[in-house]
Amino acid sequence: MVKDKTLERALDRLRKPGASLVLTYTRDTVSGRSFHIQPAGVRVSDEVARKLLEHPRVQPCNDGLLPGCAQSWKLGNWRTWAR
Repeated sequence: MVKDKTLERALDRLRKPGASLVLTYTRDTVSGRSFHIQPAGVRVSDEVARKLLEHPRVQPCNDGLLPGCAQSWKLGNWRTWAR
């Protein structure tokens, strides 16, 4: 279970200018993937990432390797990023 404090800390990091949640694939984890908040490079657990992605204000900000498959998300309104 995700502690509210952990989720709030991750949301605070996403509120910083230029911050985004990024999904990367690596051999360093059991699942082969990990989530980081960039540019700080702070790793977040899969459970915290899932909660962040369920948040209504966390929106995909670009396509990943395949069109329509996001690998990065930002907190805010995507319409302002598309300008």
